[in-house]
Amino acid sequence: MIKKNLILSFFSASAKIVGGIGVVSILARVFTLSDFGNFTYSLTLGTVFALIVDYGYNIKVIKDVSLNPDNVDNIVSKTTANKILLFLFTVIAYFVANTLLKNSHKLIITGLFLFLSLVAFSFTNTILSVFKGRKEYTRDLKVVLADNLATIVIVPLVAFLTKSIETTSISFFLSKLIGLIYALRIYTKENQINFPSFKELLIDLQKALPYAVHYWVGNLYLNIDTIIMKPVVSSEDLGIYQSGIRIIIGLGILLTVINSVYLPLLNENLNNNKKLFKAHVLQLNANVIRLSIIFIFGMIIFSKLIIIILFGNKFLELQEIFWILALIVGMRIIGASYGILLTISDKQSLRAIAGALGIVLIVVCDLIFIPMYGYQMAAYTLLFAHFFITAFYIATVYLEYKTLFVPSWKRLINIKNVI
Repeated sequence: MIKKNLILSFFSASAKIVGGIGVVSILARVFTLSDFGNFTYSLTLGTVFALIVDYGYNIKVIKDVSLNPDNVDNIVSKTTANKILLFLFTVIAYFVANTLLKNSHKLIITGLFLFLSLVAFSFTNTILSVFKGRKEYTRDLKVVLADNLATIVIVPLVAFLTKSIETTSISFFLSKLIGLIYALRIYTKENQINFPSFKELLIDLQKALPYAVHYWVGNLYLNIDTIIMKPVVSSEDLGIYQSGIRIIIGLGILLTVINSVYLPLLNENLNNNKKLFKAHVLQLNANVIRLSIIFIFGMIIFSKLIIIILFGNKFLELQEIFWILALIVGMRIIGASYGILLTISDKQSLRAIAGALGIVLIVVCDLIFIPMYGYQMAAYTLLFAHFFITAFYIATVYLEYKTLFVPSWKRLINIKNVI
C-alpha cells in the first residue's frame, strides 16, 4: 500500500513539476529576458500575498484529516471560509504594497492575475490535502493532471500568440480556475462545504497559526530576495536569477511527495507502534539521502545541458551559480524529513522560528551585499540560510527524540527497498 501511494504521489509531483518548470521554460523562450524578469518578479510578488491566504493550511488539513477522517466536512468548511476572509484582506494589501513599491501599471496587472491564480490553486490544494489525508492518491492525481494539463495547454499558447506578460497572467488565472472547478466537482460528490460560525473560524485561525507562520517563512526566503534586488539589478539579471529559483521551487514539489506519503503514516504510528515508527523514519531518511545525492551531483555535472534544455542559451550565465542551487535542493530534501518529525510532534513553532531566523539572515545579507556584488550574492546568502535551517531542524529533532535516525550503510545502499 505504501509503495502504491508513493508511486501515485510521484506521478502527481511529476505532473506538477512539468506544469511548473515546463511552462516557465516555455515562457523563458517566448519572452525577452527583460520581460521574463518582469514576469517572474510579478509572480514572486503575487506569491508573497498568496502565502497569506494559504495560511499553511495544507499540512494542517493533511494531519487533521488523517487523524479525524469522519470530520472532513467541518475541517474543509473552516479552512475554506478562513481562506476567503484572508483573501478579502490580502487583495487590499496587494494594491497598497504596489503603491508603496511604485510598480508600473503593467506589473500591477500582471501580479494581480498571478496572485489570483495562486489563490485559486490554494483552494484546490485544500481539496488535494483531503485526498492525501485520506490516502486517496488516485483522486489527487486526477485533479493534479487536470489542473496542470489546463496550464500547459492554455498558458504557452496565449504567451506565444500575444507576447504579453499581462495577457499571459490572465491565462494563468483561467487555467487554475479550471483546476479548482474540477476539484470541487469531485469533492462535492461525497462531501459538502458549510459555513461555520465566526467564533469557530477565529479558533481555527488560532490553531493554524503555527502552521501559517512556518509556511510563510518557509516560502518567503525563496521570494524575499527577488523583491529586495528588483530596484538594484537589471530586469535581465533578475530574469537569470529567477530562472534558477524556479528550478528550486519546481523541484520543491518533490517535498510534497515526502510529506503526503510519510506525514500521515508517521503520524499514525508515532504513539501506536514505536518499532514500526522508527523503521519508517529510518527508511524515509535513507530515501531522502539517496535523492539528495542524485540531485546534487546530477545538477552539477549536467548544469549546462539542463540550462540549455530548460531556458535556452541566453540563460547560460546561470551556470555560474548552478552548483549553489544544487546544494540548496539537496538540503531542502534532507530538511523535509526532519521537518515531518517536528510537525508530528507538534513542534511547528520551532520550524517557524528556524525559518524566521533564516529570513533575517537573507534580508540583512542581501541588503548589504546585492548592491555591491549583484544577484550572485543572493545565491550564496540563500545557501547559507538553508544550511542554517537544516542544521536547526536536525538539532531540534535530536533534542526531541534523542536520536538523529541515521540509516545504516546497509539500508542506504539497499536500493531494492525504497519504502
